[in-house]
Amino acid sequence: MTTSDARSDLPKAVIDLAQGNGAGIEQETSDTGAEGELVLADVVVDANNEVVVFNDSGLRTLAIRTEAAVTAEGRMQRHVTAGGDDVSGFSYVTFDNGVTLYYPEGLELILDRDGPPE
Repeated sequence: MTTSDARSDLPKAVIDLAQGNGAGIEQETSDTGAEGELVLADVVVDANNEVVVFNDSGLRTLAIRTEAAVTAEGRMQRHVTAGGDDVSGFSYVTFDNGVTLYYPEGLELILDRDGPPE
């Protein structure tokens, strides 16, 4: 996964995943069977509580570990985030904590409702 650039407002975990160093990310360790995992509470959002996951590394599955409930999901028609990322055509999921996560077609998002790792 990569972000559009190395701006400081982008989630460190997403940048780490893009660089392959795994900091802030567990890989192949959850019961979900996902290739990568992010803890939603650790993700840094932009001014509109949005975060974008890019999948240039070709992961098939990404688990999102959270206690937050999903309030909306779907596919964006046209939208640019406060960080300047065009997420038109991306899938999205919005949680009851106000965070909206955008992810590209071809990436399966698995929600792990067990909450943060102990």
